[in-house]
Amino acid sequence: MITTVLRQALRARGDEPAVLCHSGADTLREVSGAPRRPGDLLVDLGAHPLGVPLSLGGAEGDEEEPVAGLVALVAATPTDLNRALTAAVHLPRAVHVLVALMDTPGHQDPPVPAGPGMGQWRDLQELRVRRMGARGWVCEVFFPNPVESGPVLDAVLHGTRGRRRGPAVAPLTALSGPEAALWRPGDTGAHGIDAAGPVPLRRVTPVADLALRVRETEAAPAWNEPTVPVLDRATTTADSWERLTGPEGRALAEGVVTPRHTATGAPVDPSALVAPIDETTVNPTGFGKAEKGPLGHLTVQGDRAVVREGAKDLVVVAADGTVTDVDLTRLRHLRGVHVDWSGHTGPAAAVRAVASLAAGGVPLTADPVPAWASGLGAALTTLLADATDADLTDRLAREEHSVRLRRAALYTHGLRSRWRSLATAVDLPVPPAPRVSVILCTRRPDMVGFALAQIARQRGVDLETVLTLHGFAADRPEVAAAIDAYRATGLPITVYEAPADRIFGAVLNDSVARASGDLVAKWDDDDWYGPEHLADLVLARTYSGAELVGTGQDFIYLQEVDLMVWRSRESETATRFIAGGTILTDRVVLEETGGFRPLPRAIDTQLLIAVSRGGGRIHRTHGLGYVLRRTGGGHTWSEDMAYFLHNYARQWTGWRPSVLLEGAPRPFGDAGAQGGPTAVHEEPVMATTHPGGHP
Repeated sequence: MITTVLRQALRARGDEPAVLCHSGADTLREVSGAPRRPGDLLVDLGAHPLGVPLSLGGAEGDEEEPVAGLVALVAATPTDLNRALTAAVHLPRAVHVLVALMDTPGHQDPPVPAGPGMGQWRDLQELRVRRMGARGWVCEVFFPNPVESGPVLDAVLHGTRGRRRGPAVAPLTALSGPEAALWRPGDTGAHGIDAAGPVPLRRVTPVADLALRVRETEAAPAWNEPTVPVLDRATTTADSWERLTGPEGRALAEGVVTPRHTATGAPVDPSALVAPIDETTVNPTGFGKAEKGPLGHLTVQGDRAVVREGAKDLVVVAADGTVTDVDLTRLRHLRGVHVDWSGHTGPAAAVRAVASLAAGGVPLTADPVPAWASGLGAALTTLLADATDADLTDRLAREEHSVRLRRAALYTHGLRSRWRSLATAVDLPVPPAPRVSVILCTRRPDMVGFALAQIARQRGVDLETVLTLHGFAADRPEVAAAIDAYRATGLPITVYEAPADRIFGAVLNDSVARASGDLVAKWDDDDWYGPEHLADLVLARTYSGAELVGTGQDFIYLQEVDLMVWRSRESETATRFIAGGTILTDRVVLEETGGFRPLPRAIDTQLLIAVSRGGGRIHRTHGLGYVLRRTGGGHTWSEDMAYFLHNYARQWTGWRPSVLLEGAPRPFGDAGAQGGPTAVHEEPVMATTHPGGHP
């Protein structure tokens, strides 16, 4: 079907040449059979070396910029389209741009592009979006006058993700060499340059702050750009087993595998030598609760690494170790994947494949991690070394293991983390991470110390607290002691005393007005939060691109009967409902939606409705680091205890949260302050399974 569409487009293009591009597995056959004229180009855009111009129709040397009658790209998956965007800087302008996606994961939207904001598409003539098969798509955009092709491809890809692009990748970068797009996928602002430089100027300013040259193992040419630092990295083929075992293998191994040092003599982290993972396409979205599913194996079949289920190959891993979003979808029914470290083309490819599976939330076990896989990083290596099959067959343990893996992989190998570390390596400043303003509004003086202790143990984020005392003063002894103890941690706090008769929604808006952070997190005074609760939300915001993120109400402690309930709801998914005490969103989203409604209850639900109504997305990440407390009354959510006793997957007598909660801290201030249980039982006193639930 895609071939038919291509043939029709080629017949309608007029006299201008065409550029037929492909990216990803099995895409060459879709474009190679299309009829071409002399001067047409056939390009593997996913592998095209950055800095190597495309010569269209023999136009090299012409003064006028070449124009194509058609630029077409067939991508196997959105991950492959994202990678191809970086090399799109070399594409010519065109009047007809066609993008075909052969397959997409089920959680993405159709590729309906949104035009750029500077009027470039005001003369748009026609837009067609068609489904191809079960999950394939074709998008065609027609213009009467030529437009830049790269931004059109970018608009099509981001149509599948919603209106937000997520945090930018810093710093601005110039790229050179094969596989350079692996290091900066999806970046239409990257510039291809010659390996020796220089970096082009835009007026008087270099177009990039850092240059990256990706090359084989031969010596790099002298760098001809004094104002822009440069880093060198090897391709995944540079440390392939075939080359390392060849005649020059020992010399290659010394240059590629052995530890490297910076110019100052400091050792280079081996993980920093591995091409990163783009978390916007490879992430845990779509994670399934499949503890009873079969076990897959990352192993060798023929000359390729594959993920096998019995005798069936579910995924064939690319030679460079790339795992796509569609590959992850094909593995969601497995309870996990066992890694035997065979079949990969080389160390770098193996590390990228395993790290990608972990970043995607796939629960992994492994044979002993070989020394050549040190690029995984210490955190991932330890998790793989300690994992057992029991971590995959128990539903709760499996999800806990998955969360630990995805954290380690995304923090170590995520695109944004990697580039911040690369900038640090050359002493290049990058924008600070977003600050989180925690909004804590309470009517209960006795819960202030408990809540502040939960906030103070958050790690991995820059945070401040806005403590709103609704109807009482800060000079009450137990409140003052708690605030003093919190300030002693060095964390910033703003205290606001709201009148008792001011309506709750308005008080929350008053609190937001006193916050200085980029992100706003809502906090309930009587619930429990794990130390990485905020960090997990910020991470989910990054990979989901959602306007608002939060967790489900998975763990609920029924205080009246001393019972812990685990509901095990779907996570890592777009949703209309999350726990109100876990909301995290951007300040601008609150501005766009009008903030919290001036109501006494259902405030959180109204905000979620406003975000959805405005076209925003809500993403629910895992709920293992949060415990909702239910007492006899006083809750804005009015469900009674019977609701929770009939809707659960597992329950325990006593206090038994997920191990990811890491216990609970002692409340700040008065030693007699109420906070409930503060220790985790190693084993539940009683565990039962709800009829029809999961063990």
